[in-house]
Amino acid sequence: MIEITVPKLNNNDAHYDLVEWLAEDGATVAKDDDLATVETSKAAEDLVSEHDGVLLQVVPAGKQVAPGTVVGRLFADAARREAFLAAASSAATAGPRSPDEGGAVILTDAARRLASEHAVTDEELHALGRRVVKGTDVEALLARRGSAGGTAAGGTTATATATGHGTPAVQATPTPATRVQGPDMDSTEGDPNRVELSTHQRAIATVVSESLRTIPTSFTVLRIRVDAAEARAAELTRETEAAIGLPELLISELAGLREKFPAFFSTYHEDGTISLADASHIGVTVDVGNGLYIPVVRDAEGLSVAEVADLLEDFRFSALRGSFRGSDLAGAAITLSLNNDEDVLLTQPIVFPGQTCMLSLGGTQDVVRLTADGAAMTIRQVHLGLAFDHRVVNGREAVLFLRALKSALEAGHDREPAV
Repeated sequence: MIEITVPKLNNNDAHYDLVEWLAEDGATVAKDDDLATVETSKAAEDLVSEHDGVLLQVVPAGKQVAPGTVVGRLFADAARREAFLAAASSAATAGPRSPDEGGAVILTDAARRLASEHAVTDEELHALGRRVVKGTDVEALLARRGSAGGTAAGGTTATATATGHGTPAVQATPTPATRVQGPDMDSTEGDPNRVELSTHQRAIATVVSESLRTIPTSFTVLRIRVDAAEARAAELTRETEAAIGLPELLISELAGLREKFPAFFSTYHEDGTISLADASHIGVTVDVGNGLYIPVVRDAEGLSVAEVADLLEDFRFSALRGSFRGSDLAGAAITLSLNNDEDVLLTQPIVFPGQTCMLSLGGTQDVVRLTADGAAMTIRQVHLGLAFDHRVVNGREAVLFLRALKSALEAGHDREPAV
């Protein structure tokens, strides 16, 4: 049996819509056949079969699914599929184990914390029918409470959604007394003062809520003088005819830090381990007025600054046309948030679920400084911040990481691509 899972298609969405199945339940499919269509907030993608087999649809069309969700299974033949269905039916008929049958329930730390925060009873935990209850099990239980009309603490109503890790979670949504505001809003029936956020904005809201709920984030900022970097960017622009500025130089230098600071390019797991990225795939924020996108500069350590500039230019055109594919937006190991509009000092970003760090580049400012002999001089300066998952990265390491970028920019350095 082979499980058909939904891949992570972009960084902006914590869940996607399973629009339709393209192969019938029980059909015999071949390798490379289209199985189903999944729609993100940006694009539609077909799930393609990687093997021959007989299909079992697990999730019906029209449902929302998180990355990693098993939506179907493939069996070697119809007999094995029928045998699996028969076994599943028997297990369902048996029902959950009682406490006496299964013994005491063991809670992980995350499950214990959630159960305590939401006053989950022992009866509810036993009814899950699990010997070991994890945090995700309690989240699913709370989601079912929400769908049944339960009310969570703090005056918010709990509704089911999905996390970036492919597990159900509880998201707090405003009570009816709270007016919801945002772009692209349409009035809802019956209450002209209550309006609905756009699909795109709701996707952003889900990711932001998930980040703030699950990642203990710290933030460190350095001031960086950028006169030399701007001068070098201007030279490279003349030499290569590519539009090069501080973001392009910063992405190039950032890519070169993965080997020295591998934990900054990693994914944290609840069992206390991290998965290190095998390449410097760097997400970068692009917002040209049509919504926020975070496409990924892949294998950035092997790119010249001019090649990075060309990619960023392509990203801007794709953002204008809304033509990103899901694969353009997935797989970042770290993200650079560009907040370098004029007069913006700095913006503190979130850390994306599945990542450990996000950099934030503020706007460039003219600052008057005194020389050693007391004369006034004007320098160019930015603020560069790092939001980081404190479970993985400590403050001293964050400073060392930022200082490495500061040294490169203040020296006007441009890194040679790795071979």
